[in-house]
Amino acid sequence: MYTIDEAFEILSKNKLTSHKETVRNWVRKGVIQAEPLESRKKGYRISEEALEQFIKERMPDGWELYPESVTGNARDVVNNEDEAPYHAEIDIEAIKEQGRIEMWNRVAGRWLWEGHLEITRTMIRNAIEHRGHSKEFGQFVWERCLKDSAPRKRPRVLYLVDAFLFEGERVPFDQDFGIKEEQILHALIEHVRVKKRTGMYKNEADSR
Repeated sequence: MYTIDEAFEILSKNKLTSHKETVRNWVRKGVIQAEPLESRKKGYRISEEALEQFIKERMPDGWELYPESVTGNARDVVNNEDEAPYHAEIDIEAIKEQGRIEMWNRVAGRWLWEGHLEITRTMIRNAIEHRGHSKEFGQFVWERCLKDSAPRKRPRVLYLVDAFLFEGERVPFDQDFGIKEEQILHALIEHVRVKKRTGMYKNEADSR
C-alpha cells in the first residue's frame, strides 16, 4: 500500500504529474482508487494494483517492451533470430518521449489539469520586449490569447507537468527559463510566431 507521498514519487518519475496536490485530487475524484484511513483528513492508502492500473491505462501500446532499465539512446533488437537474423535499432529516448506525450494527452483529455496561468497584456509586453519582437507582433499574440480563451475576458492557459494547452495543441514549456510563468509565456510566443510565419493563421479574419 502506498501513501499519497509515495504514490506521488512514482507518478512523478513516470512524468504523469509534478504536483502532489494533483495526486490528492485524482484520489478524491476516484480517478485513482484508494481507501481512506480512519477519516479522509488522516489520508489515504493506495494499493499497488490500483496505482499500476492507473499508470498502465496511460501508457502507450507496447510501452512494457522498452523498460526504464534500458540505458543509452538506442539499442539493437533481434527478431526471428533462429530463422533469419533481423536487426532493428530502437531509439529508446524517442520511444520514451512519445510515451510521455501520449500519457499527457490521455490525462489532459480527461481535463485533469494541474493548474492554470492567467495572462495579462503586461506579461505579454514584457516577454515580447525581452525577445526583441515588435509591438505589433505583441498585439497579435495578445489577440491570439484573447481568442483562445474566449468567452473569458482574461486569457489563461491550462498546464500539466511540462506542457500547456493553447489553440487546441500541446505546447511544451520553454526549459531555457527557470520560472514556470516565463517557461509558458516564451513558449506561447514562439508557438504563435512559428504558426504566423508558416501562414497557419492566414485564413483567419483576425490575423489579416
